[in-house]
Amino acid sequence: MKLVEETQGGFHQAILAFEIGGTTLKKQLGVLSVMTLLVVTLFTVSALATDAQMYFSSDKNGQNRVTNIQEGDEIWIVVIDNDQNIDCDVRDKMQPDLKIMDPKTGAYIVWELCGCGDFDPANPVGDFLEETGADTGVFVSNRAFQIGSRENFDIERQHGHVVDVPTAAGVVDEFQWGHYLYAPNPGVTVGFADDRVSVEPGPILVNAVGVYYGLGLPADPPSAWVNGTNDYIIGRFENMDTLIGMYQDPNDATDVAIGLMKIIDTEATISWDQQIYKDANGSASITVVDPDENLNCNEVEWVPVTILVNPGSWNLDTDGDFILVNSFCGFLQDGGFQDDTGARFGGPGALPANAEPIRWYNIYETRYIQYPVAADDNVVAFDTTNADGFVKVTFYAQETGVSTGVFQVNLNQILRDLEFNDLYVRDVLVAYYLDPNDADDFKLATAYIEEKQHSITSFTNENRADKDLFWIGRDPVYVQVIDANANVDP
Repeated sequence: MKLVEETQGGFHQAILAFEIGGTTLKKQLGVLSVMTLLVVTLFTVSALATDAQMYFSSDKNGQNRVTNIQEGDEIWIVVIDNDQNIDCDVRDKMQPDLKIMDPKTGAYIVWELCGCGDFDPANPVGDFLEETGADTGVFVSNRAFQIGSRENFDIERQHGHVVDVPTAAGVVDEFQWGHYLYAPNPGVTVGFADDRVSVEPGPILVNAVGVYYGLGLPADPPSAWVNGTNDYIIGRFENMDTLIGMYQDPNDATDVAIGLMKIIDTEATISWDQQIYKDANGSASITVVDPDENLNCNEVEWVPVTILVNPGSWNLDTDGDFILVNSFCGFLQDGGFQDDTGARFGGPGALPANAEPIRWYNIYETRYIQYPVAADDNVVAFDTTNADGFVKVTFYAQETGVSTGVFQVNLNQILRDLEFNDLYVRDVLVAYYLDPNDADDFKLATAYIEEKQHSITSFTNENRADKDLFWIGRDPVYVQVIDANANVDP
């Protein structure tokens, strides 16, 4: 009995101890259950309110993400938003509020909404995003968008850069606008070029509070744009611009995703095939290397080149003869003449008020300048084929292949092609290249007739070492001229 009692006592004690432990375990399990419920609830709430992501891709599956692009590239818009993965058995579709814009030029995507009330995924109308697969939560645009093009790849004069090519009716379907410039407010006597203005009937510019054309009106390509009309000129993207994309969740106005991509910029080069030509009756060629201008790998393209003879060696407008240009800088500002009769672009007569400066939208136009001839009694005189000195100075450099980015101007005979009867020993031929879509990419190259005995001008640092890159606001600029003929006083 004692053993039994002890055993029973021990058993009772064990039971008692077990009951006490069991009560503690139940409490612990209750706490764990509450915590588990809270965690599950938390993850459930998170799954119902995920943040969207947006980026750009070079393929329709959204797998090759791109942040740097070249003008002319096509991109797909990609959005990751699990909130819109509504049915895990089908590829969902949505038509959200989506934008791509270039803040610098004002270029803006043409994102077509159905205009039919609620978007119907079964019968989609307009632009939309479609899931890459059932239950992926990754959505890609139903079409690609091309970042910039040319007005017409087949005609040199119509090679200007545009954000999109309008149809005959002036309709664009990928991008629109992109025609902002920065200029002083015309209403102020002294102003800075910090007002964003629109290229509309121009070249007169309206300040930022003026009327902007282009909303709901047809788009004119650069070559067809007529001053004084209410149509707006289709604009462009520019090298080094940053494009911003924005997506808003259709069911959550606070869920906004942003994507960025940048248009790359490559520095161009220009050169003559010889530095010294034995006479002006020979041939010559000029080569421009600019990969940025290779917009289409299936087309041969052109870039504009300007050639001046002995620039800066004559005076301007000495006796009312309207000699208005003697340098490339002056040529850009004035615009020159539209033919060899002295006709101006802005109206009849050779008046400075009728100047049409060279800008991105007209840089492919053929332009003339007037060299002084013997009758002008200037400090120098040129023997041009035109008796009044009007000479074409713009040329087209043709790409050497469909996707080389290398362009050439070929002069079969220097005299004839530059429209001169005679050029003289040591005359200087200067070829200028201004990237038609990047005003800060400017290059020039010189060549000489028969011999070169010229001074040398260069930029240097304080130690007279050549320098070609300067930081704004930090580096001092020194100009060095080496000219033995100027050393007249030993």
